[in-house]
Amino acid sequence: FPYTTLFRSAGGKRVIGVEFEREGVRSVLRAGKVVVACGATNSAALLLRSQSSQHPEGLANSSGQVGRNYMAHINSTLIAIDPRRENADTFHKTLSVNDYYLPSAHSPFPMGNLQIMGKIQANGYIAAHRPHLPLAERQRIARHSTDWWLMTEDLPDAQNRVTLGSDGSIRVRRQFKNTSAHRRLAFVAEQMLRSVGYSELIYQFMPIETNSHQCGTARFGSDPASSVLNHYCHAWDVENVNVVNASVFPS
Repeated sequence: FPYTTLFRSAGGKRVIGVEFEREGVRSVLRAGKVVVACGATNSAALLLRSQSSQHPEGLANSSGQVGRNYMAHINSTLIAIDPRRENADTFHKTLSVNDYYLPSAHSPFPMGNLQIMGKIQANGYIAAHRPHLPLAERQRIARHSTDWWLMTEDLPDAQNRVTLGSDGSIRVRRQFKNTSAHRRLAFVAEQMLRSVGYSELIYQFMPIETNSHQCGTARFGSDPASSVLNHYCHAWDVENVNVVNASVFPS
């Protein structure tokens, strides 16, 4: 719904329903227990939006941790081109390479994994990221490519966070962490692909707008001062609110 907020009882210790707006009319759905499962960004926004005199910084936010420690996989694409062979796939086989996910001979630290992307098209992905290329060149790339998605784990940082603007809009701040591991993954992947004949490679780092597998904004823990939820995913501050999605992950 365009507008949603948790609706509290006078004592502030229990939520008695969810207030929402639909087609210009505000209503309240009442329930004995509220389960928040809106994704890491929107779950945090919902709790932050649910301010009251008992919860001036947002519901379940006495720790100040709601919205903080935002994480999402670090992503990039690697288009591998072998000009000697055409790839007529419409749908690639689904493959992943996890050889580099854990420490190995290539790195003492985990780097991440590689997955096959959907087959790129001349007027799709290539046009979006390489609009300066002429159509004939984009078509050549698409005919000869095998297309990879690279992912590296993110690390928590309290300054990477979801907040609300003065107009209620959602703001996401993210300074990328663990990028050295991701650069190493890209380097090793390029070496591997060149060794089997892919002589042309196009690398594209995915910016903040690519928010795959977001998590961490309502993390659980053992200390109410540094976490939003306990290890059963119950909010510390209110008796009948649970958060049950990747928001709860501390790493």
